[in-house]
Amino acid sequence: MLLVEDNPGDARLILGMLREVSDEFDLHRVDDVEAALERLAGAAIDCVLLNLDLRDSQGADTIVRTRRGARTEPIIAISGRDDEDLALEAIRSGAQDYVVKGRIEGQGLARVIRHAIERQRMEVQLRWLTLAVDQSPASVFITDPQGTIRYVNSKFTEITGYTAAEVVGKTPRILKSGLTPPEYYKQLWATIVGGRTWRSEIQNRRKGGELYWDSVVVSPIRDTRGDIVHFLAVQEDITERKEREQTIRTSEERLRTLFETVNLIVLGIDADGRVNYVNPYMLQLTGYTSEETVGRDYFERFIPVAQRPEITRAVQELRDTGKHAHYQNAIRTKAGAERVISWHSIVLRDPLGHPTGTLSIGEDITEHAKLEQQYRQAQKMEAVGRLAGGVAHDFNNLLTAIFGYTDLLAEDLGPDHPGHPDLQEIRTAATRASALTRQLLAFSRQQVLQPVVLNLNDVVADIQKMLHRLLGEDIDLQASLTNDLGNVRADPGQIEQVIMNLAVNARDAMPTGGKLTIETANVDLAEQYATTHPPVVPGSFVMLAVSDTGTGMDEATKAKAFEPFFTTKEPGQGTGLGLATVYGIVKQSGGYIWLYSEPGKGAAFKIYLPRVDELATPAVRPAARAGGVAGTETVLVAEDDDLLRPLACELLRKLGYHVLEARDSAEALKAARGHPGEIHLIVSDVVMPGGGGFELAKQIRAERPTMRVLFMSGYTDEAVVRHGLLERGLNYLQKPFTPAVLTRRVREVLDAK
Repeated sequence: MLLVEDNPGDARLILGMLREVSDEFDLHRVDDVEAALERLAGAAIDCVLLNLDLRDSQGADTIVRTRRGARTEPIIAISGRDDEDLALEAIRSGAQDYVVKGRIEGQGLARVIRHAIERQRMEVQLRWLTLAVDQSPASVFITDPQGTIRYVNSKFTEITGYTAAEVVGKTPRILKSGLTPPEYYKQLWATIVGGRTWRSEIQNRRKGGELYWDSVVVSPIRDTRGDIVHFLAVQEDITERKEREQTIRTSEERLRTLFETVNLIVLGIDADGRVNYVNPYMLQLTGYTSEETVGRDYFERFIPVAQRPEITRAVQELRDTGKHAHYQNAIRTKAGAERVISWHSIVLRDPLGHPTGTLSIGEDITEHAKLEQQYRQAQKMEAVGRLAGGVAHDFNNLLTAIFGYTDLLAEDLGPDHPGHPDLQEIRTAATRASALTRQLLAFSRQQVLQPVVLNLNDVVADIQKMLHRLLGEDIDLQASLTNDLGNVRADPGQIEQVIMNLAVNARDAMPTGGKLTIETANVDLAEQYATTHPPVVPGSFVMLAVSDTGTGMDEATKAKAFEPFFTTKEPGQGTGLGLATVYGIVKQSGGYIWLYSEPGKGAAFKIYLPRVDELATPAVRPAARAGGVAGTETVLVAEDDDLLRPLACELLRKLGYHVLEARDSAEALKAARGHPGEIHLIVSDVVMPGGGGFELAKQIRAERPTMRVLFMSGYTDEAVVRHGLLERGLNYLQKPFTPAVLTRRVREVLDAK
């Protein structure tokens, strides 16, 4: 007790009265307000007895000055004046009570002191609870038994746009969107009036008219007799995946009701790190009982050993700073599994500000964390794909030059020359390198597809004979094809490559023989399947499944199966691009692929391609041209590669064409405008310094509308797919190409009607 009294006689009287009543009061006396403030800044004081008639301070101003140091300590005003107005002003200025000297004896004064201390503690707790609920990140409103709103917190006003004054006294129907059937509200009311908790998702409308989705939990609040006195509603704005957080309590009973009804973890930990509260949701999530959790060390029970130092530092930092903390960590369930939890934690303090523990609200984001991991994997694949695409582009230019000069030299030397076999070996190596670049472009989803409407049964039937020769006699090839199979839009050559790559992988997984099954079926992927298999979009698909009875894969192998350059084969036995190529083709075709496998139980690859309601395009074989590939027309060749450009020009000149040569767009425009005669064809690279081939052809054709165009490129993502050349029906030649392919394609474009 701190007595602020400058009258020694009155001070002795007060001290004497209290000592006669009880020895529980430890009294300390000072003479003025300044001395009181100095004392309050030091040792802890439970209550202040303050004379309002001091030499240095008079009336209610004394309380105001003293309250600067006594922020939480109760103040009892003492005065020799029995003045009702002064007493009222003292209470308004922050005093807990007003005592008149000479009008109170020891027992009465002791009761006033005890009451003031208890009341102050309750007010501090009430203020803390009120602030906690009002500052809660969850939207909260409370209604009376008739459904009239009596309280809303700040989050409610933030989400709905209504002020507290606009909703208090009204019903929650102020949020109605007009899209919810009346039966919903009837069921809600019947449920909560019957004493049960209501959970649902509902579309509501903000004050401004915007629609939003709420996840709602409404619970009855009962008094000590069991009667329903209020309804507590907790709303979670799930429109933007908000942080769902439990509303902080306005009373212990209301908080407990709230904590036990939401699908969020609510966890209380004391200052020693032991669990002192856990809600049913966490028990359900972890598989522990309350007896196995409460009173146990939180870290030993739930935190994996590897994460304990990091989480310990986070908790200590939270206690030191006293601020809210948001973090993630894994908790271990009773079964040994780990769940990733997103936490929002606050420090709990007693009325004197000492930390007593932490209160944490957590959301199970395990599935979300898996999605993030998949996203990071996709980013890694994208980065490797871009690198591979760039390498493939440069390599395609080199291979085109190798094919060209090798074929020219072979033609000059003739088949009987001693060096002819060596040239064939060079060409064979270039062909293998060309296949490798196609694989690089396939897994990076940058190859140029020429999709048509086709039936997968026809593709499987066409490739079966080749598969029999590929697999060998010790592997039993079975096909289970649905008769009424729907059609898909895909590149038939790429689909054949998918089947071939999967078949080769299956063969290698069955070194002593086995069974390979190719299956087709119509499937409808529902919302439930899409939820568990992101990024699948629900819809109608055609499934192509390739399964084997081989060695199978463990989880670590499955996780890396589609990564480029990953292989389980011996060094030199594979490029590691087979499954990466399959993945790239499927994704670029708008489909999905899933791998199912266990060690010793084989593997199954299921591919889902979107079903289309169109007739299959008949397979058309290009007819052989009656004439040759020579010509006399004028051809403008625009190519920035210094190896490839001279080769193309030389080939065309040998066949009789008149050739104009340009290393970039500027030279090509100059050559076209300076040529007096007709230019029949421009053969242009799509990507060149100073401007692309598409814009170049557009400018020249504006002046020469009858000129024909043949585009070529080693790029695909930037040059072809982005410009949509295939979709526009334009002529395109993918590098690398041989001299024969170039000259035949030039002739085809010139002869086309």
